[in-house]
Amino acid sequence: MAGGSAISGLVGASIPRKENVRILTGAGRYIDDVQDRGLLHSHFLRSTVAHGRITDMDVTAARELPGVTAVFTGADMSALTSDLSFAQPIPGLHSPSYPAIASDVVRYVGEPIALIVAESRYVAEDAASLIEVDYDVLDPVMSTEAGLADGATQLFEDVPGNVVHAGEQVFGDIEAAFTQADHVVTESFAQHRWAPNPLETRGGVATYDRATNQLTYEVSTQTTHTYRFLLAGWLGHPIHQFRVIANDIGGGFGLKFSVYREDLALCAAAKKLGASVKWVEDRNEHLVAAGQAREEQLTLQAAVRDDGTLLGLRVSMLLDHGAYPINPPSTVYTGIVRTTLPGPYRIPAYQFDHKIVATNKASYISLRGPWAVETLVRERLLDKIAGVVGISPVEVRERNLITLDEQPAKTITNVTLENVTAAETFSTLASRIDLAEIRREQERARAEGRLLGFGVGTFIEPAPGTKEFWDAVGFPFGSEPARVRVEIDGKATAFTPQVTHGQSHETTLSQLVAEELGIGFDDVKVVYGDTDATPFSMIGTGGSRAATMASGAVVVASRELRRRILDLAAQLLEADPADLDIEDGVISVKGAPGSSIPLAQIATGCWLAPDQMPPGFDTSLEYVSNYDGEGGGFSQASHACWIEIDQETGKIEIKRFLVVEDCGRMINPAVVEGQVIGGIAMGIGGMLLEHSAYAPDGQYLAATFMDYLMPSAPDIPEIEIEHLEFESDKVIGSRGVGEGGTVLAPAALLNAIDDALAQVGRGRVTETPITPTRMLGLLGVIES
Repeated sequence: MAGGSAISGLVGASIPRKENVRILTGAGRYIDDVQDRGLLHSHFLRSTVAHGRITDMDVTAARELPGVTAVFTGADMSALTSDLSFAQPIPGLHSPSYPAIASDVVRYVGEPIALIVAESRYVAEDAASLIEVDYDVLDPVMSTEAGLADGATQLFEDVPGNVVHAGEQVFGDIEAAFTQADHVVTESFAQHRWAPNPLETRGGVATYDRATNQLTYEVSTQTTHTYRFLLAGWLGHPIHQFRVIANDIGGGFGLKFSVYREDLALCAAAKKLGASVKWVEDRNEHLVAAGQAREEQLTLQAAVRDDGTLLGLRVSMLLDHGAYPINPPSTVYTGIVRTTLPGPYRIPAYQFDHKIVATNKASYISLRGPWAVETLVRERLLDKIAGVVGISPVEVRERNLITLDEQPAKTITNVTLENVTAAETFSTLASRIDLAEIRREQERARAEGRLLGFGVGTFIEPAPGTKEFWDAVGFPFGSEPARVRVEIDGKATAFTPQVTHGQSHETTLSQLVAEELGIGFDDVKVVYGDTDATPFSMIGTGGSRAATMASGAVVVASRELRRRILDLAAQLLEADPADLDIEDGVISVKGAPGSSIPLAQIATGCWLAPDQMPPGFDTSLEYVSNYDGEGGGFSQASHACWIEIDQETGKIEIKRFLVVEDCGRMINPAVVEGQVIGGIAMGIGGMLLEHSAYAPDGQYLAATFMDYLMPSAPDIPEIEIEHLEFESDKVIGSRGVGEGGTVLAPAALLNAIDDALAQVGRGRVTETPITPTRMLGLLGVIES
């Protein structure tokens, strides 16, 4: 399914990652690798109660402990910084500001209440144990239902009823849709709270130079320019004297898109002390305090004809916001769920309402595919509809999917779908499945006392989406800058605001630049993660933008430089630019290889003697592009999952997992497959193992990997992947693929579990995670 892409050769090859040698040999630079001379270490004392007033805090003994440099209380820190504020001009949004360190009220277990700076982390932790804190404990709010109840404890004076935001939108004639329906199918589902949990936790090293007033923050983040902009404002520090650097990053998964109060406190402490101060949270801190995601409850009602055709959909969503707002505003999450939930399906009418509720938990944050619940509930609802009307899960999707032939087409949320191949990925998937044989195999297994399940699902991913889509969500789409420079020796450097943390940007952007300029893959260097060097962008790496936006930006910049180089070479070789080619750093006339000139020779002339180059031509070999995405676009995939449930232990084994995906032209197939497999592994872990659990009194119950379980290699099957690679005629025919596995795999998995349960006359899954204990309850082996 190929269109008119102009990129080939290096692009599309599974070239080994540039990052591998550095990272796999231990030569990377992560935050814990920073060991500068005179470095001080810090530790945060954190609240042990979920909700309460600090009535007294005695830090005297901590300050007197040998090796302690300073102890900052909430009052101390508030004298140095403004409160964190993520307020946006969004009607009805209640976004309370809050201090870097709590000084009055604490609102979750793990909230920072003091910062200790010392000569070592060990001394800082010892000092923390000497601080005496008294609380007036208040009733915690530990669920959205509790937060909305009459007489509920109010977490903030400026968040009435604990409702951070509420809203409703109607598209089409929803009443008529339900009046005309042959069936109304209802589904309720509660997704549990889980966490990004990257290998490298949050951390940073803040350094202040009194002589120059320069503040430098080396931090593990996905978005350096956002950090610089927000932190400089809260610190009252001149932004031109504030540099943010991100080197190697041990994963992010959305967590490191946000700016946190610990970042602000660390920078303020470094500036106050005129020193370098380091903080790296341990895993216990990370699990308790870094934030979690995915805790949502949805109720859906579908108006359906007898043949399974969708007429309308009503959706009600509750989102557990946790205590404090974080960037981006939580309305972005409900907005993207609302806008994406109809997916690639024809739905003539749609109603969506939501409430975002404050609770005494760590903040709700981004997690790989933060809109994922929409795919989970929609794809499970479709299976339920299939059962009600008596058709297969394959048929119900095929009858409602928008095909490529129908496009461009508007979804019910007024988003234009063009070049979207969700229906095609699903038909390809269906052609690889013998559903009748699957059912026969299930019957044979039941006769042997074994229980098998099978599930499918499909989706579209806004990767990067379109301006129209993001306008509907309430989040800026934005363009993407890049700077490319051909150096004096003919090699190239590309500067990007993307901050790579596993996506292989150094590799894929090098492939694109090398292909466009006709130079070697190893002759391209990619610079990222330094606000003093990279173009400005408030988005950085997030939302699966890079494959289209960053790639497009470096291609546009490289093509402009190629044009300039060929124009100059044409004059020197007395040829038409259209008759020239660049290969291996040599510009030659097509069909006359003897008539050539090294690219390095032209580059040297442009840099050292531009006045001696052909007059009237642009000799600047550095160009900044600003790529608008040419309308953006969507990735899509369809998944199929085969499982077996052990009816004695409740363990779920995934026997087979099949993926048909289309992210357009693959820049590097090995990178794409790594992202797909990693995403599926994360989605499976989230459904079966991971759980950020809280007790009724607000204590966090999964503060170590003894309790917060993560998938390992034996938990993940071999993933079968087929690529379609449908391309448009845009500058870049590639779209993002980093989040899709985590978004869609849970739906296919839960549909397989529901399918297995139906065979033994049991009900559907209504909440997650599906632990062995919960599975035994669903099977009726134990009381649930």
